[in-house]
Amino acid sequence: MGDLLSIADLRQITGQPRHIITHAIERHGPEPVGRVGITRVWRRDDLPRILESLNKTARRSSTRAHKEAVS
Repeated sequence: MGDLLSIADLRQITGQPRHIITHAIERHGPEPVGRVGITRVWRRDDLPRILESLNKTARRSSTRAHKEAVS
C-alpha cells in the first residue's frame, strides 16, 4: 500500500497478533487516516506512535506475547 499501513501490514512489521494491535490502537491511538474499502489505514509516519501504543498496552499486560512488542 505504499505510504499507508493496514492492520495486516502492522502484523508483519511487529509480529503481534491482530487483536493486540487493534486493541492497542483503539485504546491509545493514533486514529486511522481513512479507509481503503473496509480496511482502516494509517500513514507510515504514524508507525512510531503505533509502536508506542503497543508498548503502553504491553506494560499493562501480564502476557509474555504482549511484553515482546516492538520498541
